[in-house]
Amino acid sequence: EDKSVGLRKGSGFLVDKEKGLILTNAHVTGRSKSKVRVAFKNYGFNPVEQVYIDPKIDIAIVKINPKLIPKEAKVASLKCDGEVPSGTFVAAFGHPKGLSFSASRGIVSKYRFLLGRDVIQTDTAINKGNSGGPLIDLDTGLVIGINKSSYKKSTGLSFTVPAKNV
Repeated sequence: EDKSVGLRKGSGFLVDKEKGLILTNAHVTGRSKSKVRVAFKNYGFNPVEQVYIDPKIDIAIVKINPKLIPKEAKVASLKCDGEVPSGTFVAAFGHPKGLSFSASRGIVSKYRFLLGRDVIQTDTAINKGNSGGPLIDLDTGLVIGINKSSYKKSTGLSFTVPAKNV
C-alpha cells in the first residue's frame, strides 16, 4: 500500500501511441511538477513526463516512453467538432473508488457554460477515480469528453471537459 503524501488516483487514455501521449485531468496529475505514474491493464506502473497542464480547463497531457506501451493498447479517437446532442448514450470509463477498469452508462444531459467554462453535463456516474477517463459516445465510439467531476449534493449530475477543448 502506498502511503505517499498527496497521492492522487485517476484515469487517462492514450491519444498518440507513437509519441506516448496520454490525456487526463490537471487535477489528476497535479498542477505542479509532481511525480506521475501510469499503468495499462495487466501491466505495472511506469513514470511519465508532464507535457502540458491547463488547470483552468482541467486537462493534462502526459508522455510515457512509447516502448512501454503494450502492443494491444488502443488509441482513443476524439470528437473535436460540434456538440453531441442531449440524449446521446454515453459511457464513462475509469477506476471509480479503486474499482479498476470499469464503466458506467448514461446520457448527455446538455452542453453547458458553467463557472466560466464549457462542460458536458451527464447523468453518467463519475466518481473519484473516474477523473481523467474518457466519456465515449456509444453510437460512434468517439471520446466526447474527459470525465471531471460530479455534483456532490445531487445524484446523477456529473460533468466532463468537452473533447473539442483539447
